[in-house]
Amino acid sequence: MFKIAILTPELSPYARSGELAEATAGLAKYLSRAGHEVAIFLPNYRRPELESLNKKALEPELQVPIGSKKLQTTVFKAEVDKYCLYLIDQPKYFHRDYIYGSPKGDYLDNDERFIFFNRAVCEFLASSRMKPDVVHCHNWAAAVAPLFLKSSYQKKANLKKAATLLTIHNFSYQGEFPAESLGLTGLSWNYLNSHQLAFRGKFNFLKAGILFSEVVNTVSLTYRNEVLQFHHDVNSFFSNKNKPLYGLRNGLDIEEWNPATDPLIPANFSADDLTGKRTCKRQLMKEFGLELDESRPLLAVVGYLTRLKGLELIIETINDLLASGCQLVVAGQGNEIYEQALLKLKEFHPGKLGVQLDLSPGLFHRVIAGADFLLMPSIEEPCGLTLMQALRYGTVPVARAVGGLKESMEPFSSQNSSGYSFAFEDYSASAFLQAVREALSFYNQPRIWTEIIARCLIQDNSWAKVIPQYEILYQKAVRLKRRSI
Repeated sequence: MFKIAILTPELSPYARSGELAEATAGLAKYLSRAGHEVAIFLPNYRRPELESLNKKALEPELQVPIGSKKLQTTVFKAEVDKYCLYLIDQPKYFHRDYIYGSPKGDYLDNDERFIFFNRAVCEFLASSRMKPDVVHCHNWAAAVAPLFLKSSYQKKANLKKAATLLTIHNFSYQGEFPAESLGLTGLSWNYLNSHQLAFRGKFNFLKAGILFSEVVNTVSLTYRNEVLQFHHDVNSFFSNKNKPLYGLRNGLDIEEWNPATDPLIPANFSADDLTGKRTCKRQLMKEFGLELDESRPLLAVVGYLTRLKGLELIIETINDLLASGCQLVVAGQGNEIYEQALLKLKEFHPGKLGVQLDLSPGLFHRVIAGADFLLMPSIEEPCGLTLMQALRYGTVPVARAVGGLKESMEPFSSQNSSGYSFAFEDYSASAFLQAVREALSFYNQPRIWTEIIARCLIQDNSWAKVIPQYEILYQKAVRLKRRSI
């Protein structure tokens, strides 16, 4: 069994902007269930869910270097679902309304904020005498920790054997900052060269994590192949022999996402009795101010509202979608340009289009449970955890066959009476609309539609199937670390 320290900027239900929060929460929970000793490190954001936790201050006066100064910070500890949650508290950096920035743009000091977070975790690990076997870092915001562990903390006796695994949930967000940001780490400027931290003349957090971690993986095999084929800017960091990139799809917390027991939805349901799903649909229509005609198909878009999620296609096709007799609900937050465009479209389509700029867990569950279709016309989609959640609730996906979505979908075939999803390849309005119209044609055939929903509900994407594969990656990381000592 491993002692695992997980570093993440997001963790459901405490701090969420996308699928990363769900992934880290599920991973920690199921690792603990498998007998591993898990500690999660998260910034202490200003969130009601974090403030209401029963926590105690472990290190009220931890001195954390940042640039040429030291900042005093408090580390809190809370027991959560068989794992320990450690909160790095620094009001200057984390007591804000958003995690990375507002809808208008990222915070200008994100380099300083997350260098501090990474350094604070390393400082706490060193001072606490904890001896993790693996430090598992997630995304660019936690990718500087491997660099610190191999430089400033390499002589700390309790951290000498700590192997690092970096999981990259999206290569499009790399944590790229001015070269001067390296000064905040307190490390030598000699690191700022093209063979180490410098990339396109800047300090790239993700590159630091890739080069200084023992093992690196991303969140589906298809996305891994797409990165190596199309992300020419980063694929040079990997080689089949010395630094392979592994692809391992996230799992689903099938206890939290269980329509038969979910306390966050208006009515429970199962494959044996779908009555509750109809109740969920009716309540969702009321909540979003839609016309109460339950015979009309209800489409949903839920999650982070960005270009990469295909929001431009959604906005471009809304008039056609609604003209075909559908209703649409959109729930999420993201770029201001998409938020404002959707709110304006809502005014033009009263009773047909509902929009809520909210990412709360309760709303997320209600949308997934009440909708007939989930729309995911993504430009890229590393994993597609939202699609797995939709399947679990009998909500049929219409999605672009890209990244992890491609791995999670079996396209419906009326000839073979198989499949449960509707996919399209080209990123275009015409291809997207064609897939939606195909799906709608079967929605109007009750017998076939019931069979499709039934096949959605029996898909098993549980974390329990994924944990053994992560254990293999941990073993690889530990083995590589011990060879290097």
